[in-house]
Amino acid sequence: MAGNLLMSFLNKIELLDEYEYAENFIGCMLSPVITGIKPASTITLKNCRRKLYNYWNENGCNILGRYNLESITLQETEEGIVLLVYDRSNLSEHLRLEKNHKLLCEFGYNNNFQLERCLNCLRERIVNGSFPHESGIFLGIPYEDVIGFINGDKCLFNGYWKVYTNNYDHREIFSLYDESKKVYILNILENRKNKVKNLYVNHKQLLYECNS
Repeated sequence: MAGNLLMSFLNKIELLDEYEYAENFIGCMLSPVITGIKPASTITLKNCRRKLYNYWNENGCNILGRYNLESITLQETEEGIVLLVYDRSNLSEHLRLEKNHKLLCEFGYNNNFQLERCLNCLRERIVNGSFPHESGIFLGIPYEDVIGFINGDKCLFNGYWKVYTNNYDHREIFSLYDESKKVYILNILENRKNKVKNLYVNHKQLLYECNS
């Protein structure tokens, strides 16, 4: 995504009040999840120059409801909150893939798959802000790349995550991540009403290809 487009977006929302700013900023961060190309994202919200943490506590349910998303708190302090925001259908499908499910079971996750138990197990395995290696599975990172990271294999490409295999078209997937942000930003900049929710859900097989 072009830097000028992102800068125009940031400049526009900078003029908004605290809650409108937070809603648009968080929406942009979550755009790959909203469009369906990504099952979940982690976001960290703090009260710094803008009161993102306050917004979430008071109005986070609004943006979740608008896009039919859910969230789980992974960590929370007086300074801020770390969340996993996810699309239930997309994330459940991704975790149920045989390779992904097997890997999670090896790390002590629930054998009899239940999404809530998997999410709670992930939360319990986060220690002092350090995410366990298998957390990449929840974020839609292909199994082979999660294993490559765990094993310390040679990285072939570094984009939205470190790529360790040529078994799938990571560049096209990364391009769809960029396009997700672009369509969200253009809706804001040009007051468009283009479809955002599940816009790229039919492309998600690209993400799952090497996990099949």
